[in-house]
Amino acid sequence: MNYFKRTIFFILICTSISIFAQSPISAASKLADLLNQFTTFEANFTQTTTDTQQQVMQRSNGRMMMERPGHFRWETQSPSHQIVITSGKKLWVYDVDLKQATEQSITNSPINPAKLLSGNTDDLLKQFTVHMIPHHNLIVFQLIPKQTNQQFRSVAMAFAHDKLQSMQIQNNSEQTTTFNFSDVKLNAQLSPDLFEFKATSGVDVLK
Repeated sequence: MNYFKRTIFFILICTSISIFAQSPISAASKLADLLNQFTTFEANFTQTTTDTQQQVMQRSNGRMMMERPGHFRWETQSPSHQIVITSGKKLWVYDVDLKQATEQSITNSPINPAKLLSGNTDDLLKQFTVHMIPHHNLIVFQLIPKQTNQQFRSVAMAFAHDKLQSMQIQNNSEQTTTFNFSDVKLNAQLSPDLFEFKATSGVDVLK
């Protein structure tokens, strides 16, 4: 996403939703239509986390792949090489540089773009109140958790020409993580091996 679009993205999130007169029901339906147009999603990503003063705390980049239902692979190349994989039951976090892998329960993993995209759309929308903010060719959806005990306050998804361009997550500490996607491919055939973790020789596996 270029500087102009990124600026518009932040302006729209901060703008009063009532201006656009979009009901939560119609917004949820529109978001469901956009998410249901693909069963696989593949893209490069950049990730930036900022604090309450908009100071950058962390930057990373890599490539992600997902396939419904419940399959995703999130591979960070920089600043360190780490791979997060799940086939829907277990979540594996593999630090390639340290040669260490950790098995976790997928139900306890924090919210993240891949988990949102790879989940069941109907189940997703039941967990959020959805608002839509259209602006020319850019549409931003703001998702507010219905349960107040979540690890985050809000999620935003920005679409351009019906294709996901950015996601933004604000946690309860008011830190904001923004994901920008590029080289997006929808409905490409993905190998099942991408979503299976197999420890190679010398990798320490923790459970």
